[in-house]
Amino acid sequence: PKDGATIYNTVCGACHNSGAAGAPKVDDKGAWAGRVGQGKEALYKSAINGKGGMPAKGGAADLSDAEIKATVDYILTKVK
Repeated sequence: PKDGATIYNTVCGACHNSGAAGAPKVDDKGAWAGRVGQGKEALYKSAINGKGGMPAKGGAADLSDAEIKATVDYILTKVK
């Protein structure tokens, strides 16, 4: 299994570093406030199933749900 930081840097960062496709930038705490307020389980569900312009698992269908959850946990350390 890959760790959250590795997955973020190889998959998620493409959009969440630049804001591509409307993705909230990882350094924009204001953009994440409402999302964080929904709770971790809601964020897991969005990341696993996709939301808006983000495909399920960020387009990396080979990742496990546990790997996606680890990545969400990593992102939460950056946005809180």
